Amino acid sequence: MILGGTIGELLVPLLCAIYFFCQRETTGFAFSTYWLFENFPYIGSYMADARSAALPLVGSEESDWTILFGQWGLLAEDQKIGAIMRTLGWLGMLATMTWLANRVRHGEASKRPWPS
Repeated sequence: MILGGTIGELLVPLLCAIYFFCQRETTGFAFSTYWLFENFPYIGSYMADARSAALPLVGSEESDWTILFGQWGLLAEDQKIGAIMRTLGWLGMLATMTWLANRVRHGEASKRPWPS
């Protein structure tokens, strides 16, 4: 299955974030969002490895990203795309921590994430 691991890495924390958002649980939402963004650097590393194939793979000899980037004509850009994904992950984690710290600082961590 193409992207099976990547989908799992993103879908589970995303579903948790959606659940906590709907329950208006600020801390659960923040931790789930952080968890989601925490996966971006790992995914970016595998994206950047599409041509070199130096990282170990589970279940196949060819990376999903090698196949997809090849089909999309982006194989030569694997390093750039991987770097962008890693950067988005770090920025997302930082933004999530900053958002939660700001809410805690202002005594709003126990309140709903957004007004209803």
